[in-house]
Amino acid sequence: MTSDLCCWAHVQVGPVRHPGGCVSLPATSAEALSSCGRHRVVTLNIECMLFEVDGVWHEVRLDAPLPALTGVSGTGKSTTLEVVWWTLAVESARLMDAAALCSRVGFVARIGGERWQVTRSTVDRKEDVSFVQGTLSLPEHHPVKRSDSRRSAADHFQDLLGIPRLGAGRTRVTLDLLVPWLYARQRDLPNDYLGRQSKEQRTAVGRVLLGADDETVDALRQEFSARKKEWGAAKNRVERILRDREERDLPSVEDLQRRGEQWAAQHGQEALKARKAAADLSDLHSRLAALQEKASAAEEARRAARVAADDRERTARVLEAAAAEAKGRLAGLREAATDPSLCPTCVRALDLTGLSEDDCPVCRRFDPERRQRAEEFERRMARAQQAAEQSREAARRAGRAADEARGRVSDAERIVVEAAAAVRAFAQDVIAPQQQVVVEAEAAVRELAARLEQNAEHLREVAELTELRERLPRLEKDKEAAEAVYTAARQDTDLMVKQGTDRWSRHALRRMQACDPEVHTVSISPEDFSVTINGKSFDARVVAGHGMTRANVSVLLALRDAAQEVPAMPVPQFLIVDGPFTGLGEGPEDQRSGNALLDGLTELATFEDPSGAGGQVIIACNELRGTPGPAVREVRTNLVDGVIPGLPPRETTTV
Repeated sequence: MTSDLCCWAHVQVGPVRHPGGCVSLPATSAEALSSCGRHRVVTLNIECMLFEVDGVWHEVRLDAPLPALTGVSGTGKSTTLEVVWWTLAVESARLMDAAALCSRVGFVARIGGERWQVTRSTVDRKEDVSFVQGTLSLPEHHPVKRSDSRRSAADHFQDLLGIPRLGAGRTRVTLDLLVPWLYARQRDLPNDYLGRQSKEQRTAVGRVLLGADDETVDALRQEFSARKKEWGAAKNRVERILRDREERDLPSVEDLQRRGEQWAAQHGQEALKARKAAADLSDLHSRLAALQEKASAAEEARRAARVAADDRERTARVLEAAAAEAKGRLAGLREAATDPSLCPTCVRALDLTGLSEDDCPVCRRFDPERRQRAEEFERRMARAQQAAEQSREAARRAGRAADEARGRVSDAERIVVEAAAAVRAFAQDVIAPQQQVVVEAEAAVRELAARLEQNAEHLREVAELTELRERLPRLEKDKEAAEAVYTAARQDTDLMVKQGTDRWSRHALRRMQACDPEVHTVSISPEDFSVTINGKSFDARVVAGHGMTRANVSVLLALRDAAQEVPAMPVPQFLIVDGPFTGLGEGPEDQRSGNALLDGLTELATFEDPSGAGGQVIIACNELRGTPGPAVREVRTNLVDGVIPGLPPRETTTV
């Protein structure tokens, strides 16, 4: 059976391309059969975990077939195991608190006979992951996230393991989907099968690990998928075009062409009308601009008239004040020139008897300058009279000038009102109707342009329909040919999967019976690799706990048992189990189950292939069950120091 299954893994079922583009089955697979046995499973052994603290690297040695991290919960055992996958940027891995206190983390592993050191920064988590081969080679750097031009760190690690990345989308077999088959987490073991992977993802990974799906089969699948998609897209497009034409009651090609010619002529006429209307509107806007310029000039003239009127009014007020002042001075002089026979103090009649013109009527003494002062006073009176008359005349002239300026302001305001009314009337009565004409003409042009575009689209659809109808038979033939090739390959690989799952099921039954003699049947489904134990599926079991744990561990061990017999299966003889004894009690059945699990894990860890390469199993548990053999190396942990050396003692627990 071993040689038969190995041969099935290497049957060449790739497509043969002919000049016409069709696909056919190869004439023979003898050459491919002759390559049987060339496949070699890549081994994986982790020698130590690396933690950089304050610039100093510290190691946790795991260089044993079965290193076991033991200690109470919270000492950091899971932290150490998660670091392996976090370093490789696996999406489901977590950087726990203790590891986050380090500046860099990583591990040293032997992969396919080569020693690799893999490290990643915890400070800049987007920094590339470093891969160093041996001790003298330069480091390789791979990004945390893959891109079109660069492989990610996880992709590079998977390539080192020799497991192909096949498929597409959510079911593409990347390291993210491989991890549950290499690392059994404590939170999943007693509750969920194979890390809670969906049926589609589990199927994709299982077929690759059984050696059924390889690059050749995946290329056939992609070829068939592409041909089917191309044929389906063409078929759906034809149906949609026909359905749309029927729903819209579209005319024939001749009618569409006539319609297009008619609408093209109308479009030209309407475009000419629109251009003429736009030109007329432009001329009208020029006239409107001239009217607006006149209105602006009238407004400016009104402002100048108002300024001049204000100036005239200020001048009139100043001259009126000067006339009033001159009038006051004249009145004062007149008052001073009142009747000299009256006393200037009490205004009573003075006695002028015996007084000459040169005598003062008050003191009755001789005043030699009296006559001269009287003459001077007369002259002052005359000048004051003249100044008062001149001031009154100037005030009257300024008043008339102010009245005239106010009249000019009124005229200017009237001109402004008339100009503004002319602008409004022109805009409403001339511009607005012409704008409406332009809008309607442009709307007609747009409508005809839309009709022409729609008509052209219908014509393009008709041309596309004709071309697709001509291509459909060839596309369907290519699809059927690709399907035939892929179906043949799937039939071969389905038989291979059936043989592989039969072998896997027999080993799973042996593993399960070692833990529980009450297990009579174990079946691994070739459809989705689900497990059925004693007629019940994993998810149908009522009670979670150790029964689920040993089922998960046994299935993973059995897969590696099958891979030891079938070189075509790219399954590393490597496994990490966090909590293999979860849920065990102290009864004899639990003791037997614990012993059987430890023996099974030790058996895998001490396996050596014909080339001498060995396997490795890393476990984490509170305490070892059963009798550990010489292959087991226990790494004790405690709550104070944790599992990571170099960190300060902890006051709180770290998971």
